[in-house]
Amino acid sequence: MHNREVNPNKAIRRLFLHEKPFILLKMIASNDGNMYSAMAAKRIDCSYAYIIKLIKKMIELGIITSNGTSHKKLLKLTTNGKRIYKLVSEI
Repeated sequence: MHNREVNPNKAIRRLFLHEKPFILLKMIASNDGNMYSAMAAKRIDCSYAYIIKLIKKMIELGIITSNGTSHKKLLKLTTNGKRIYKLVSEI
């Protein structure tokens, strides 16, 4: 596997051109720190594994934070995540 430089803007565009990542972002924004990954998977109607993959990517990009125990991690938008959510919502 090669280490490649990742362009954050390109990665964010690629991430949010799909419906489920945007829905996840919207749910986290509207629940203001009271959203768990399992709850998100159930509400979005997709697999828990897929939600975890999205969450990990959003954490890597500095869009969300995840705090709590290993099974109950609360998801919250970062300042950058709030800005991204606002911009993507306007599209």
